[in-house]
Amino acid sequence: MLLVIAAGACDFEDYNVDPTSLSKDQVTVDLILPKAQVQSVYNLGATAGRYAGIWMQYFEGVEAQQNALTNYVLQDTDVNNTWSAQLYTGAMRDCITILEVADSEENPSSHYSAIAKILLAQNLGFATQLWGDIPYTEAFQGVDNLNPAFDSQEQIYATIQTLLEEAIVQLSAAPTGRPVGADDLIFGGNADNWISTARALSARYYLQTVKRNSGAAQSALNRINEGAITSVATQPDFNFAESVNGANPIFLFENDRPATLQVDPTFVDVVMDSDPRQALYADAGDLNGFAGDDLYWGREESPLPLISYAEQKFIEAEVLILTGGSIADAATALEEAILANMEQVGANATAAATYATANSNLAAEANPLDKLLTEKYKALYVQGMVEIWSDFRRTGFPSIITPQPGAAVSVVPRRLLYPQNEKQANAEAVQAAVSNQGGDAIDVHLWVNSN
Repeated sequence: MLLVIAAGACDFEDYNVDPTSLSKDQVTVDLILPKAQVQSVYNLGATAGRYAGIWMQYFEGVEAQQNALTNYVLQDTDVNNTWSAQLYTGAMRDCITILEVADSEENPSSHYSAIAKILLAQNLGFATQLWGDIPYTEAFQGVDNLNPAFDSQEQIYATIQTLLEEAIVQLSAAPTGRPVGADDLIFGGNADNWISTARALSARYYLQTVKRNSGAAQSALNRINEGAITSVATQPDFNFAESVNGANPIFLFENDRPATLQVDPTFVDVVMDSDPRQALYADAGDLNGFAGDDLYWGREESPLPLISYAEQKFIEAEVLILTGGSIADAATALEEAILANMEQVGANATAAATYATANSNLAAEANPLDKLLTEKYKALYVQGMVEIWSDFRRTGFPSIITPQPGAAVSVVPRRLLYPQNEKQANAEAVQAAVSNQGGDAIDVHLWVNSN
C-alpha cells in the first residue's frame, strides 16, 4: 500500500504525453490544410448531403435508416457525427487552428489564413443550411468555454461574408510568411483561383438570403461580375483517390452499405429521361447501382467541388431574374450553366449542345424560375444536394419535388434536428436557439426561409 501511495504522489505529467502526437505548438499550417480540405469536401456527399439527397428525391431508401429518412423519420442521434466529427471537431476546428497559427505574430502566413477563412465560410454556410442558429462567436475556445452560445442565422450569414471579404483582400496582396504550395490539394496555392472561389461562394450565400435582404440578389450579381469562376477547369475540385481508403463518400456509402439506398426511379426514369447525362448518373437497369466505374459521381476517384462553375452560372441566371435584368441574359447564363455541367460530367458535346439550346429558352416558359431551378436540380446531383435543398426551401421549386405520401410530416423536411450530444452537453444554449427559431422539428422553417 505504501508503494502504491508513493507512486500516486509522483508527477506523471511527462508520462501522459503521447510522444507520437504533435501539440498545437508543434503543428504547422501546411500539415493542417490538407486535412481541412479533405473533410470540408467530404462532408458535401456524406451524412447531411445524403439526407438532403433523399429529401430532394435523388435517392430513395429501401432498407434500414435510409427507408426511415425517405419517410421523414429523423432522430437527433442521427446527426451527432455530422455536427461534431465532421464539422465542429473536424473541418471547422482545423480551419480555426490554421487561423490561430497563420495569424500569430510568430508565424504569420497570410495566404494560409485566407484559404482557411474561405473553407471556414463554406463550412459555416453548410452548417447553417442544416440547423439555422449555430455556435460560432463563442465556439472553439476549449475548456475556456464548454457551453458556447449560438449565433443567430442572420449573424452567421454576415460572418460568412466578412470571412470571404477578408480572404479576398489577403489573397490580393503578396503572401506574408510561408507561401502555400502543394499542400493545397485544390489549387496548389493559386491565389487567383481562390479569389474567384471566394466570390462564387459569396454569391451563393447572398442568394440564400434574398427573402430576408432586398439587396442580396444584386450583391450576388456584383460578386460574380467582380471576377468569379470562369470555367470548369478553374473550379475548386477536390480529387478523391482511386482507393477505398481515399474514396468519394458516395462510392464509400454504396460500398459499405449496399442495397440500402437506390437512385430514385422517378429521378432516373422521368426527370432525366432523354437527358445526355442519364447514363452517367445511374444505371437505369440497376437502381441500387449508383456507384461504379461507368458513373461520373459513383467512382472511387470522383471529384467534388466546393462550388462548381455550373452552380455559379445558375446563380447568375437566377439573380438576373430577381434583379429585373434581361430575360435573354438570364437564358444565356442558364445555357452556359447547362453546358458547363455537361462538360464537367463528360456528356457527349453534340447532344449537350442540342439539349442546352432546347432547355434554356426562358422567355417561352410560364414560370422561368421553376424551369431554371429544375435544370439546376439536374446539374447538382451529388455535388450540390444541400444547395438544391436550400433552393427548394426558399422557392418551392423545382415543383417536381413533392412531399412523400404517408410520411411522418406533411411537408418536405426543412431542417435537421439539433444533435443529442449537443442537447446534453450544452442544453441551455440549445434551448435558446430552439426558442429563437420556433422549435426543434424538421417541419420548422429556418430564419432565412421564413416570410
